[in-house]
Amino acid sequence: MQPHSRGQLEKAIEAAKQYGRFYCKFITANDVGLTNAHQEGLHIAKGAWKIFFEKEGIKGENNSKMVNIHIDGYYPFESRIIYYGKGTRNEYRITRFWTNSPFEKEQQVGNLIVFIPLDHENFKVYIFNTEEEIETFEDKFSLTLINNNAVYIEGEKRDVDLSNKIEMLINEKASKYESFPETIHLAEIAREIYNEVYKIKKFNPDKMLLKWIETEYSLFRAIERNIYKDVLIKPFNELDLLLEFASSALNRRKSRAGKSLEHHIDFILRKMNIPFSHPGKTEGKKKPDFILPSSNEYADNLYASNNLIFLGAKTTCKDRWRQILNEANRIPAKHLLTLQQGITVNQLEEMHDEKVILVVPKPYHKAYPESHRDRLWSVEKFILYAKGMYDY
Repeated sequence: MQPHSRGQLEKAIEAAKQYGRFYCKFITANDVGLTNAHQEGLHIAKGAWKIFFEKEGIKGENNSKMVNIHIDGYYPFESRIIYYGKGTRNEYRITRFWTNSPFEKEQQVGNLIVFIPLDHENFKVYIFNTEEEIETFEDKFSLTLINNNAVYIEGEKRDVDLSNKIEMLINEKASKYESFPETIHLAEIAREIYNEVYKIKKFNPDKMLLKWIETEYSLFRAIERNIYKDVLIKPFNELDLLLEFASSALNRRKSRAGKSLEHHIDFILRKMNIPFSHPGKTEGKKKPDFILPSSNEYADNLYASNNLIFLGAKTTCKDRWRQILNEANRIPAKHLLTLQQGITVNQLEEMHDEKVILVVPKPYHKAYPESHRDRLWSVEKFILYAKGMYDY
């Protein structure tokens, strides 16, 4: 059975709204047994225990219960939800899911799975595999899955775990804005906030990139709440006005998210003194995200092609990675920096065949099938590669 279609996406959104609670996460290689780990079943974040249990697990004890899983078009089946608290373990998992479900588990890496509790013993489950479906679900509930998962309870999102100090600074900064800042300015402020709170001494590009994006999202949400606070307390007397407002807010969110990654990559390359053009310019009117060392060298046919680097930037790449293939004809092997948290072996093989090298922040490598992790580059590895190329 394939993951759900567009019609199922609408059903999932309606069910999530109706019941007001859900847990969602990206399916990792560990969740489907594609690593050497001995754990069984889907991992559940500790902060999601309220979705599955009435009481939080107690260290030193194991606790489990049987539940019924409901998937549209398929007979309900039993799964076991268990808290492992004995010994060194301290985690929640869902077992007996893949063996009873209609899904081919190896093909689900990188897909979004959603658990909606109908009551304590029954759960609606949806799995989505296209970027459009996943982004639509995220946008509907104002989620960011930078930490892989999200818990939603009566409108409260718990997908970003920030310290009180950084949250206070975010709210302080956000209160000064009466209109939305440019996306590049938003990225700059997010870096300043994070660096001010944590006073980072050693620059780790893989970790910092994720932390900056996480902080920026929280900053944007705080600014959004501040700017919209007066609008939201007044009723919309016309449906068209409500739809126009919702569409404008949603488009602004998507625009910011699309540019955020590029802005932070731009900053990292500058900090590392790596030459580049952003955006690049290649054949015709093509504008790839980054061309190293510059678009001028790319246009110079006397400049050796093997000294050119293509770097694309896409927050997700399950479907859209092919868009980069014809963006720079002089560079056969293309690097693609992504925040995608795991994809299938088949997709990784296709990318390898097309000479696409995935650059993935190191903390996300564990979400990929272990058999193919050696093909992944970290952000740090890409930086060292580029510096070695242009360190004149």
